[in-house]
Amino acid sequence: MSELTVELSGSYREQGRQHGEALAAIIEEVADETLAKRDLDTEQTRCVTGLLEENFQRLAPGTLEEMRGISEGSGVPYEKLFAYNCCAAIFAADDYCSAVGWADTPDGPIIGKTNDIGQNKAKYHHPFRRRSGDGLAAVWATWPGTVWSNCFVNEAGLAYGGASLNMHARNEAGIDMNCLLRVLTDRCTSIDEMLDLSDRVPIMHSPQHNIMCDERGKQIAVEHTPEGCHVCQGPGEPFVRGTNHFCPGPFEERDTSAPEMLQNSRDRFANLGRLSESLSHNVDNMLRVVQDHSEAGQICQHGNAEMWSSTAYVAIASQRCILIGRGQPCEAEFFELSL
Repeated sequence: MSELTVELSGSYREQGRQHGEALAAIIEEVADETLAKRDLDTEQTRCVTGLLEENFQRLAPGTLEEMRGISEGSGVPYEKLFAYNCCAAIFAADDYCSAVGWADTPDGPIIGKTNDIGQNKAKYHHPFRRRSGDGLAAVWATWPGTVWSNCFVNEAGLAYGGASLNMHARNEAGIDMNCLLRVLTDRCTSIDEMLDLSDRVPIMHSPQHNIMCDERGKQIAVEHTPEGCHVCQGPGEPFVRGTNHFCPGPFEERDTSAPEMLQNSRDRFANLGRLSESLSHNVDNMLRVVQDHSEAGQICQHGNAEMWSSTAYVAIASQRCILIGRGQPCEAEFFELSL
């Protein structure tokens, strides 16, 4: 699968052009599918888009430049590409994904993550590598045409995997949460730096339940919300986990997801706890977790609460690599993306 990896270098604008040129056909296809039921021509959408552009220019101008480069390289109009990248902030996001971190493996901290966006959507998960240029050297995987990061490990050994949350809250001074993940990839070398930057670069909408670890062995689960961040698990715990509901703390009971979704999320959260307590903590067993078909709270989902797992990742911070299984995790052939 190494032929899938898009290599990036140079300025943010140049990285965007390289990305756009390499994946032009699939970018337009996925952007069209993502925006198919969204009305971009409303006063509210135009207002939110304008605010987001101003916020990116102030808080993350390189990310904005990269989006412009992707537009230039792919031929997808900038306004459409920007709306695609910021769809979670403009329109709100669906709830999906599971993530778990183990701090005490023979290889140091590792993170396992599934993406649960639907059947036959392996094309939505593409590997990228940057060894030089703007931003820290890193490997990550994300949707073609976006400046997101579904899972990453950077040169400093900071790694991430996460899951979506839902609450009624907006911060008009923020940027898109998915885009913030790339800002963290590009700038942060430790958990402490990540938390500090997250406090200074707010998100507009669509909170997330994120698992972060660094090579120093620090590992946390943090709830990123428009109202600020809350470390809900860790550091100092052998495992942390995140699904699609808030943990006890300041945002507890703020969930606005459907009851069926919340129950599915709680079942997966409990199962991640059982698996983490019963399995030896190593890479092979983390692969078992993301492929899990337990009767209650299965992690590799097959239509549970209308969710299907479409890709899985295992990030190994010390080795600066991600194991990626594109497609249904229980059937996928995992390949290594290393820095």
